[in-house]
Amino acid sequence: MHKDSADKALRKLSALAGEAKTVIELALCHGTVVVVAYRAERNSRGDVEPNAIALHLAAAVREAMRLRCDWLEVDMASFLGEASADHTLQEHAYAPGVVLSVNSTARVLAQKLHLLRNALPPDATDERDAEFLLTRISVSAPGQIKHIYARVFPGIPLSEHAHQLIERAFHERLVAKS
Repeated sequence: MHKDSADKALRKLSALAGEAKTVIELALCHGTVVVVAYRAERNSRGDVEPNAIALHLAAAVREAMRLRCDWLEVDMASFLGEASADHTLQEHAYAPGVVLSVNSTARVLAQKLHLLRNALPPDATDERDAEFLLTRISVSAPGQIKHIYARVFPGIPLSEHAHQLIERAFHERLVAKS
C-alpha cells in the first residue's frame, strides 16, 4: 500500500472510530499489528474494550476504499515498521480515533488478558492476540506475566481464563524446548 493510501485509510478509520466513540490503537508488536479498542473519553483512550468494533470499522474502511483483505495486518505492519525505522512515527497523527504504537507488547498483553475477564464477542481477536503475545514476550516465567498485568491493572486480579492461557502458553514453551 502506498503511503498516501495508508494515510487516507487511517484518516477514514479515525473518523469512523470517532463516530463510534471508540479509540483504536494499532500496536506493532514483534512485527505484527495488534488491534486494541478503547472507549473514547474526551478524545483519548478510556477503558479497554473487545476489539470487535475496531475490526468492524477496519472492514468498513476496506470496503469503502477497496483495500486488500489483509490491509490492517500486512499494510499497516509495513507502514508502522517503516515509520518507526525512519523515526517519523507519531503516536497521535491520526487522533482522536486512531493511535499508533510500536514495542508496547507488555502493556498490550496486559490489556488483552484483562479482557478475558468477560465473554468476548465471537468476532473479537483479543484472546488470539493474547496467545500470540504470550509466545513472543521475552519473559521466563508465568509470574513475570502476572507482574506485568498487575502494573497495568493494580488491584484487579487476573481471571481464571487468563491464568489458564498463561499456564498453557508456558507449558507449550517447555514442550517446544524439549
